[in-house]
Amino acid sequence: METQDLYLSEHGIFVPLPFRVLALVGLGIICWASNLHILHLLGIDTAHVLEVRSTELKLPTSAPTSRPASPMPSSPSMQPKSLHYSRSSSLYLPVYRIFGLYMVWSLGSWILFKFLVGGDIQRMDYHRSIPLAASFGIFVVLFLPFDVIHKRERYIFLSAIRRCLSLSDSQPVYFCDVILADIFTSFAKVLGDIWVSTKMMLPGGSLFWAITDVRGWSEWIVPALISLPYVIRFKQCLIEYHGSGRTNTRALMNAVKYATSFPVIILSVAQKQVVEDLTRMKGATVAQSTTWHGEHQIFRLWLLFVCISSVYSFWWDVTNDWGLELFRQESLPVTPRGSPRPRRPTATASSLHPNTSLSVPSSFPPTRAYPFGLRSPLLFSQPAVYYLAIIINFILRFTWSMRLSPHMHTFAEMETGVFVVEACELLRRWLWVFFRVEWEACKKGLLVADEGNGLIEMDEREKDSMLST
Repeated sequence: METQDLYLSEHGIFVPLPFRVLALVGLGIICWASNLHILHLLGIDTAHVLEVRSTELKLPTSAPTSRPASPMPSSPSMQPKSLHYSRSSSLYLPVYRIFGLYMVWSLGSWILFKFLVGGDIQRMDYHRSIPLAASFGIFVVLFLPFDVIHKRERYIFLSAIRRCLSLSDSQPVYFCDVILADIFTSFAKVLGDIWVSTKMMLPGGSLFWAITDVRGWSEWIVPALISLPYVIRFKQCLIEYHGSGRTNTRALMNAVKYATSFPVIILSVAQKQVVEDLTRMKGATVAQSTTWHGEHQIFRLWLLFVCISSVYSFWWDVTNDWGLELFRQESLPVTPRGSPRPRRPTATASSLHPNTSLSVPSSFPPTRAYPFGLRSPLLFSQPAVYYLAIIINFILRFTWSMRLSPHMHTFAEMETGVFVVEACELLRRWLWVFFRVEWEACKKGLLVADEGNGLIEMDEREKDSMLST
């Protein structure tokens, strides 16, 4: 073991991989809670936009049926005439409490681990049962059948996971499931880390070699886990496409976007061959001292698909997920501020695709004044917020595609960098959720612009009338 500690950076010694995974999960929880909270403060009815009914937030009192409680279907023919939505505050307050309990448990486990190790890194493996117990405890609580520790929220989360994993062509795709699956694409690398950290904590594993010795079946399991969220979103898009009678080409193009991630992951697995070839040519020291191998064909092909995936995803984020006009060839003509207020758009049955969460109003105002490259209405009054979000999204999209590759974990000196990039990707997704939910609210006609280019939220009576038309 005297040489194994050389594989770990100072960051790896201070916070071993299992605790970094727990930290990233905690970051994801607090990001989601703050998403719901801030959108609520900005006047967005998140429960309505996410299609969460108050009936779903009640625990089942009898034995579960063949299908778990689900959010409101998007198809008008499947909707009741009277809809009762949960209050938005009932969504984010429990998530804050879950985050508090989670952090007390995770942080307490890390403090106990550091106390028992006492600065002697040779004792890290001896006490690796502590992160194992911490992770196992969280897993047990998640599936706990008793009415304790926010069973309602755990039930909703597990039901959404079940729907995402058991998609069928006859099952509608709910907007809350779309958001969940998109968030999990940002956790794709973390899913691979979960497998690696599990191996290092089990008997025969080690906190020292796990990052540098991903071998055997793990060489295929890790990229498979990384691909899973993209497979789910890919299938959701195809369901939306087929559910529209194969007329929703936007859903098909969205499926292509997620498909561009697969060559990046597959070619990353092939990077092992790149290192082996360069080891024969230049020696092991040179081959493993850098991650840039531009002279190798596989590496250049991998880099090409990284660029394709990043550019396509960035364009899709701005144009389709956020509804901004920056990259559209045709933009709406601009009228001066103070023009007569347009009629509120109304969603009709013909404007809602069956089996899809993308409910598009039948018409938007034909003309509207808004800043260059943006749209109307805007949730944030300062256009700089949107421009800054576009820049941040562009930078982190490319960075994330590079780090999406499993072979990046074969370099111990990049250990800290990989963790930082994973955290930045979660923050990028946190930023993305605001504008994605805002645009969905606009498409559903829940927010319209007034004559001052501000926002007016439709009251409950108008929402029910719109959706029951």
